[in-house]
Amino acid sequence: MTGARRRPPHEGSHDMSSNTHARRRPGRRATVAAGLLLAVGLGASAQVTAQAVSAPAAVRASAAARSVTGYNGDVVTQVADFYGAYVDAEDDAAGPDSALAKALRAHYLTPAYAKRLAAWERTNGADGVLRGQNVPVEWTVTEGTTGLDAVVTLTYGGGESPTTTTRLVVTQEAAGGISDIRVTGAARAKTPAAARSVSGRTGDSVTRVADFYGAYVDAEDAAAGPDSALAKALRTHYLTPAYAKRLAAWERTNGADGVLRAQNVPVDWTVTEGARAGEVAVTHAFGGGETPTVTTRLVVVLEPASGDVTDIRTLSAR
Repeated sequence: MTGARRRPPHEGSHDMSSNTHARRRPGRRATVAAGLLLAVGLGASAQVTAQAVSAPAAVRASAAARSVTGYNGDVVTQVADFYGAYVDAEDDAAGPDSALAKALRAHYLTPAYAKRLAAWERTNGADGVLRGQNVPVEWTVTEGTTGLDAVVTLTYGGGESPTTTTRLVVTQEAAGGISDIRVTGAARAKTPAAARSVSGRTGDSVTRVADFYGAYVDAEDAAAGPDSALAKALRTHYLTPAYAKRLAAWERTNGADGVLRAQNVPVDWTVTEGARAGEVAVTHAFGGGETPTVTTRLVVVLEPASGDVTDIRTLSAR
């Protein structure tokens, strides 16, 4: 891969078209109402009550506001979560975050394919997930043709560097886990006419928060039980050290997950450009089916220079 590595400022685009989704993996979504009441009712209730009145204004965005929506257990969402967080890990300002990259591979790749990928990397001297030696500046994940695959388009370069594009087909097992990544040409990367897609850009604040929350939900909703190693690696990468300590204290007091502000895992989530600079709005939908749907709205505040999370506030829960 010849594209140069570049880190644009924290602006860009990250969107998802169409809200239908193929499948969901069962996870920890029961007793939603009780979990949410605990999350906002112990120590945080005053904050939530005070801020809920102004929530519509706080989360209001312009008509052209950027946003990304994900569905727990959906193939396109999971592949986008993996690639988004993996690109963030490889593009870290302090150097590649090998701990996060390793945790992401362990979570999203099947053990058999992880071994094959490592062998490919030893032979080719390149990153097997990205199929290159550099980090893309933009990426798009699009619905494939089988329901268990997705087409990943990685764009390298830009600015003074020539732009190059790599297209991959990522295949997932029916039970979960990526079992193959292969390079494909434009002619072979065919997708349905109304295919859903997710697009992200390195350095963009909405993309970054969506990558964090998407991968975090996947970690907490793992079929074999919460993937604590991945959740820890994600917190270490995306949260400032000072806020990580504050969040841990909040969790000890409230008995709930501080990132999600609940005891359970959302089934749907949307990340939207915030009303103020340095803020991103996150909406979680819990429940569904026979369980009443409960929605929480959060504001995630980012540190201007690094883009790391310095605060997560609950605006409302209903």
